[in-house]
Amino acid sequence: MAVMSSAEVKNKVTYLAWQLDIGEPVFGIDALADRVIIEGSEGSVVVADTDGRAQLRLGLDDFLLAAAASPNGTRLALGGGRRLVVFDLADGSVVADRPHRWCRCLAWAAKTGELAASDGRLVRVYARGGRLRWTSAPLQSAVAGLAWMDADGRRLAAAAYQGVKIFEPDTDRIVERLAAPDAIAGIAVAPNWCWVVGGSQNSALHGWNVRDGSDFRMSGFPKLVSRLAFESSGRWMCCNGGDTVVCWDFFGSGPTGREGLPAEGHRGDVTALAWAPTSGSAPILVSGDTAGEVALWRLGPSSPPGGRIRPFWTTTTCDPVSSVVATRDRIFSGHRSGAVRCFTSQPRQEAGR
Repeated sequence: MAVMSSAEVKNKVTYLAWQLDIGEPVFGIDALADRVIIEGSEGSVVVADTDGRAQLRLGLDDFLLAAAASPNGTRLALGGGRRLVVFDLADGSVVADRPHRWCRCLAWAAKTGELAASDGRLVRVYARGGRLRWTSAPLQSAVAGLAWMDADGRRLAAAAYQGVKIFEPDTDRIVERLAAPDAIAGIAVAPNWCWVVGGSQNSALHGWNVRDGSDFRMSGFPKLVSRLAFESSGRWMCCNGGDTVVCWDFFGSGPTGREGLPAEGHRGDVTALAWAPTSGSAPILVSGDTAGEVALWRLGPSSPPGGRIRPFWTTTTCDPVSSVVATRDRIFSGHRSGAVRCFTSQPRQEAGR
């Protein structure tokens, strides 16, 4: 699949291609090569083509806490307050329907297709066919984040109160304990699986190098840090910080001793973050906020830690943003009103709508 350079993103992503309304606040969006999956906070799901035409409608019959499409785009997992359901996206049939309490974290293993899901204080791993394969011992609190530490489903990171545990489901062992002084609020794992970084309920960021055992802590954020994402090369990681996105340089020995790179320009608290799949050494970040603004930012050699960057493109919708996602040539934003907007490289009359 071809990807855009940062210059192409800057020049092309300008136009509103289409908009649709799902009838309830948008919880999340998964953008695949040939379709878009839009998840509503009340459990409704719309699967649309890339021109915004609905093709399939699914329902969780529960309020939605987590949603994740499988890496190969064939299945969709939905977690709610009472259940976990896995759908086959070819026809909407149910692959698995399991009782779960407060299923707010989901993670697919890239190669094996296994699914990790939280069940209150427990972590459960399901085989591709929906069979329960492993259940953890109870964590100190409800699971706050899940991420596989390799593509083969051998190691799994689970965040809760006072840190992150890395499990090895095949041997039913805890192979690493990454301690933190407070509760973790969401985690991100670097593409090389060397770094685990967690947001904190105490407005801080805590990261661990799982290869050498070192860690770091960044404090002083104005609000809860709960949204984190690494870009594909693993050099940059971003997190929310009130009305600012802060980017951290993980090159070499990591961000210890380096200042963050603030991306400033939002008018409301940042509520959604995603990296665009761009080529070259200048990654593009997409963000959205409570004021309804969607913004694009470009990082590169001229963006040293401690500096400041401003968005090179923004659009204001006056509709609070709950989700953003980017593909090679489109940007999608989901909103509290239930609206989903697709921005692309062509004017509306040329985009097929």
